[in-house]
Amino acid sequence: MTCESAIETPRVTTATVLEAIKAYVESHSDHFTTQDIARHMAVEEYPVRAAVSWLNRNEEIEIVPGVRSKRYLAEPENPDTRRHTTSYSASVYQIREKAGKADFAALNRLFGYGG
Repeated sequence: MTCESAIETPRVTTATVLEAIKAYVESHSDHFTTQDIARHMAVEEYPVRAAVSWLNRNEEIEIVPGVRSKRYLAEPENPDTRRHTTSYSASVYQIREKAGKADFAALNRLFGYGG
């Protein structure tokens, strides 16, 4: 057995990312980026980005409107490599609030329908 095979890489799934998001929100902030969650889970960012995309599509989390996180790119090792920019912005997310069940009896009383 080599050292590399002895190190276990945590499995990144939408369920584990959602758990990590909830833990991060409890201990840090309501807003987070994929980089924050990847760092919290001690994993690479790419699989976290994929899970966050799925969670966003399925309305577990949502992008915070009008809020972006500025990221800076590392300078390339080869100085001949040109970039148009040294920074980019990343989405900031929050857990989507779930709506409660409607109280139709109270709504009917409020709007004068029924007794």
